[in-house]
Amino acid sequence: MKKIESRGNNESSASVCHAQKKKDSLAGRRVRILNFSGEVVASGILMSDDNDNVVMGKKLGGEYYEVSILIAHDPTASLFIKDADRKNMNDAVGSHIIWFREYEICLLKPVFLQGQSKLFTNLLSHM
Repeated sequence: MKKIESRGNNESSASVCHAQKKKDSLAGRRVRILNFSGEVVASGILMSDDNDNVVMGKKLGGEYYEVSILIAHDPTASLFIKDADRKNMNDAVGSHIIWFREYEICLLKPVFLQGQSKLFTNLLSHM
C-alpha cells in the first residue's frame, strides 16, 4: 500500500486503496470517497475489489471498486457512474455503488463486526 498521509486519533495512517498483489483483497475496509477535487463526499465500506464483479451494470475491472455508502458528507455530490435510481450521494446511502479506485482513501482498520448497528456505531465513533 502506498502511504499518503498520517492521521491522529486511533487511525495511524490512511492509504490509497490499491492491493499490491492480486490475491490481497481490501474488502471490509472503511473508505472515504473523494470527488475529482479531492474532497471527502462520503464514507462507507469497500465491498469488493474483484475485477470480475459487475456493479451498476459495469464490470469493476482494474478501474473501480464496489462500495457500500453509509454516510453522505456531501449529499448533492454527483456519482461518477449513475443509474436510474442513483444520481447523487444522497441516493446512494444504504446501497452499493461503483467508484473509481483512484478517488477512494482506505482507512487501514478493517471492519468485521457481527451486527449492522454495531458496525454503524463503530464507524461513526471513528470518523
